[in-house]
Amino acid sequence: MATVHDPVPDTPSPARRRPALLRDCSGAVMVEFAIVGTAFIALLLATLHLLMVYLAQQMLETASEGAARMFLTGVAQTSTLANGNVGMNSADFKDAICNGASGTDVNGDAFSFGPLLPPMLNCSRLTVNVSTASAYSASAADRPTFAYDGSGNIVSTGTGYTYTAAGSGKNRIVAVQLIYLWPTGTGALGSSLINEPNDNRMLTATSVFTTEDYACNASQSSC
Repeated sequence: MATVHDPVPDTPSPARRRPALLRDCSGAVMVEFAIVGTAFIALLLATLHLLMVYLAQQMLETASEGAARMFLTGVAQTSTLANGNVGMNSADFKDAICNGASGTDVNGDAFSFGPLLPPMLNCSRLTVNVSTASAYSASAADRPTFAYDGSGNIVSTGTGYTYTAAGSGKNRIVAVQLIYLWPTGTGALGSSLINEPNDNRMLTATSVFTTEDYACNASQSSC
């Protein structure tokens, strides 16, 4: 009796399979993404890296406007604070920016306000500079120069806190600067925004203005 065998499938030769493979586009998207995906993701990360710096700068500018208003209206110079100080010293002024302040104004009215520095910014990285000028053309509001020791620690900020003069400080030109060291490092595609040691970028927000007409506190000889 004859044995019936299943027919052997006809296996196409490599030469016959090549045209079919060339027409097969089922993996084209994956191949294309493998080629451009890395560059796209790197570009996206570099954009976000830059965006965060601009966002921090804008938040610092907003905080600077609020801080300047304290000097503009005489609140910083004449208020009696909750800690008993009459007029804010440098520590009081920075604390008011970071944590808010409360007390009574020159008329004895109570006031209270919250932090001016947003939570995204750390108070330990903030430096405050307050100075006066005789004319707007003479106002020194340049970017301050920080000095570091061999271990990268700040030894000088080139900043100060000077606004008082004999009598009332009304109609005085005051410059208020907030300086912040933003930790940035090197971003994707080699983008570097570092301009200070320890992978930091110095952000500076400056407000220059003429103070309003205000009187000193009764316990002050100058403000």
